[in-house]
Formats: sequence, structure tokens, C-alpha cells
Amino acid sequence: MSNDFDYFKQFMPAAQESSLLNREVWSYTRVSSKEQFEKNSSVGSQISVNNTYAVNFKYQVIREFGGTYESAKSDFTRKEFKRLIDEIEKCRKKPFAILVFKMSRFSRSGGNAIGLVNYLVETLGVNLIETSSGINTTTERGRAAVYESLFHAYKENLERKEVTIPNMKLFLEKGFRLGNAPLGYDHYGPRVRRENHHSAKQRIVINDTGIILKDAWKWKASGLYSDAQIGEKLSARGVKMSKQQLSAMWRRPFYCGISINKLLDEPRKGNWEPLVSIEEFKKVQGILDNNNSGYQHSNENDKRPLTHLVKCDACGNFLLGYEVKKKGLHYYRCLKCNGVSVNANSTPKSRRVGANELFADFLTQFTLDEKFIPVLKLQIEKIFGDLNNTRIADHGKFENRLKELLSQQKQMKIRFGLGEIDKETYQLTSDHLNNEIQKINRELDSGKPIISNLENMIENSLKKASNINRIWASSDTENKKNLCRILFPGGVYYNAENHTYLTREMNKYFALITTLSNDYGENKKETSSKKSKKSLPVPESRLELPTFGL
Repeated sequence: MSNDFDYFKQFMPAAQESSLLNREVWSYTRVSSKEQFEKNSSVGSQISVNNTYAVNFKYQVIREFGGTYESAKSDFTRKEFKRLIDEIEKCRKKPFAILVFKMSRFSRSGGNAIGLVNYLVETLGVNLIETSSGINTTTERGRAAVYESLFHAYKENLERKEVTIPNMKLFLEKGFRLGNAPLGYDHYGPRVRRENHHSAKQRIVINDTGIILKDAWKWKASGLYSDAQIGEKLSARGVKMSKQQLSAMWRRPFYCGISINKLLDEPRKGNWEPLVSIEEFKKVQGILDNNNSGYQHSNENDKRPLTHLVKCDACGNFLLGYEVKKKGLHYYRCLKCNGVSVNANSTPKSRRVGANELFADFLTQFTLDEKFIPVLKLQIEKIFGDLNNTRIADHGKFENRLKELLSQQKQMKIRFGLGEIDKETYQLTSDHLNNEIQKINRELDSGKPIISNLENMIENSLKKASNINRIWASSDTENKKNLCRILFPGGVYYNAENHTYLTREMNKYFALITTLSNDYGENKKETSSKKSKKSLPVPESRLELPTFGL
């Protein structure tokens, strides 16, 4: 009988010699955060253990992946991890195994990780080895141990979330911020990596770039500039931003002091100074909603210059222009309100004046009579003179305060250099002085005395005010829009029922001209000497001389 069994030995599969086994392996290492990556040597230790294991068990590490920080909360959002799996799938000669220091370094996704390991082993023939313990997927028992370790890593991560997420939510509810502050702000806090930005409590402070970005928000809110133009103006001031970066900034409530986060149930007020008011932020959103690219439409017909300029008085939406090509006629209409439609130009058969001619007539009530220019010039010069004197006085006060702050800053640096104050006191005092200096500089910039050639500028502006109709008629579509936005920052509305235009806010300077002109016209019987001696109160809000740019 034994001879019979000996006979069948020739059919037994030959044992594979160890020298013929695939001894090539790949190594994968990672840590969860940048802070861990920079402050400890965990990645280096993982690489060392993997290499030592390979030498001891006669494997050859031919490729290394990872070596950086990547969160394990999701597998394929990790660039290095995804690259590892992609390379395994497409390479012809697969490695025998992937070496990882701990299964938690490979993944913490639980069931997804187990499914991925099963795919690697069963479909691709690639094993997984934990070098710290030696457990691996080369046997059924070992595979079960690997699965158990992966599930334990998932459970450990879940328990950690149950502790950290409520604390993170409470932190946000108190008005603080998770993550870095966006462009325009400096971030101070206990976990900030920059040494000179360490602080016991989180503080988010506007920096020099932020002061410049304040103007960018004002330009955008005016509706007079495209993102390309704003980018050029910022670049001239030393701040380079792409169109994509600007587009993203306009949509971030952070800049108006509002905190939004998926951990919050609703928006919260943040503990930082906003660059823009909530009202201006909403105004910018309205501009974006009506023209998402932030650019002026280039395909508008010159016969419909009021498109995206005049709004429907009933709903507040812009009127849109269109052409009935069979008739060769142009119209404006509101897409939301039924029946709100008006012909753009007057025709022999039209019952009402066309919208374009009606708008030209609308401008006449804001056009200055040329005969009033001399007396109005005297009156406005006096108003601006009073305003200028006030600004000069304020300017001097701010300059003195700035000198005082700079002197304090210098003395504080000397004391720190001599060791009279510690680093934390120096940093807190330095931050406070810098904030005060920035505030003073902003006041100095916004309250500069009016330029010396004021007389010529007033005269030129009054001449333009007396020629608004002609300027409008001779301008192209784009400059028509710019002129209208300057004159009526609150917009122009079309009332379909009365076939008339309304405005809710006028440029403060032109409003002043109109008021003075009307007052003078009503009292034209008074002597010019008596008139010139009167002086209207200096306006509380800042008056800007208009520059049409036409």
C-alpha cells in the first residue's frame, strides 16, 4: 500500500522555493497633521521601522509613499494614499505587500478600509503588513487580525470625534475661528506656528493687506469696476489677486464679520473686525447675482443702454433688453412682473415716449442751468473751505497722536532689547500699538485735506453738471452705465403704472448742487452779495468731487 502512495508523489505540486518568492514591497507612512509632521519625528520613525522589518525578513523596499501629513478621516482625499492605490492598480509587477507601521496609519475609515484591503489581497494579490506587530494578510488568521486592527482604529477615531467635535462647536459658537484666517488678516493664537503670532487667546487682526482690501470692497460695491479692473488697482498697490481669488473673496461672509461652519446650526458673529459692513456685503452680493462674472456684458446693444441698469419699481429686478427682429424694434421688460414692458425708443405708432428718451428727460431735472455756475461755485467753495479747515485741524491731531504712538513703540523695543520686559509683554504691547497705529493711518488716509486745485475741480464739475444730457447722449453704452451709477448710487427704478423713473439715492455732491441751484432759483430776487454771505452747514458725510472718466 505504501508503494502505491509513493507512486502518487510524482503528482504532488512542487513546493515553491523561498528564493523564487516575490520579495519586493512598498512602504507607506503618514501623520495626521502638519503640526505633528513639523514638531515630532514620527514619519522618520515609521520609515525606520518599516525598513528594519524589511531587512529582518529579507524583503526589499523598492518604493516609498506618504512621508507627509494627511488626515485619515477619508481615504481617497489623501493625495499620497490615492497615488499608492493608483500605482498598485496600474503597475504590471505588483509588490508582495505594503508595509505600514500601524494599521491606523493605513486607514481609519472602518468598513471602507476593510473592503479596500480585501480588494488588494483578493483582486490585486497585494498583502498588507503591520511592521510594529508583524500581523499581515498572508494567512486567514492574519487577515482577520488586520481587519480587527482596522476596525479598532475606526472606533478609536470615532471616540476621539465624540470628544473633540462638541468642543470645536462650542469654540465656534463663542465667535472664534477654526483654521487659518483669510487674506487680509493676521491670526494670533496658542497653536499658531509663527512664533511672533503666539498668543494665549485667539485674535484675528486686520493687517496692511486688509487695509488695501477694504478699498477693493468699496470698488466692488460701487458697481463701477469689474474684477479685472479691481485686480489691476490692487496690483498697483502691491496686492496681487487672480480673478478666481477675487471671486471667492466676494462670497466669503468672514469679511463682514460673520462666521459660518458646517458644525454651526446657524451663522454667528465673529470676534474680528470686519473689512466691510453687512450692508455693503449684501450690496456686492446683489451685484454678483445680477452679473455673476463681475464683468460688464459686451454683447449689449447700444439701442438698449438701460439693460441691467434700470430696475423694476415693483420687484426690484433689473429690466432686460430684447429685440423683435421681424419689426426691428427694441424693448425692455421685467422677467418677473407680468405686463412690465416698454419700448426702448419712440416710434410714430408708439403711444408713449420710449424708455431711452424718457430717461434723457429724467436727467434734465438734475442738469444745472449754466447761469447759476458762478454763484454756485462761490457757495460750494465756501462749503468745502469750511470742510477743509475742519479736516486740517483733525489731520494735525491725528499726526500728533501717530508721533506719540511711534515714540512709544520705539521705547518699548528698546526696553525689550535691554531685557526690562519679557517676550509675552512685548508681544501684547506691540500688537496693541500696531493696531492703534493702523487705525490712525486709516483716519489720516480717509481724512486728508482737500487738494490745492479745488477751485478748478469745482468749476469743471459744475460744467459737467450743466452738460449731463449731452454727456449721456454722446457716451457709449459702458460710459452711460458708469455715469448713471455715479449719479444714482441707490439705483434707478422704472414705474410702469406711471411710466416714469424714480431714484432713492443721489450722489451727495450732485444732490448738493441741485439743492443750491433750486434754492438760488427760488430766491433769485435776492441780491447776489446777500446770497454769497450765506453758508450752508458743512455736510456730515464725506463729499467726493465727481470724476466721470469719460
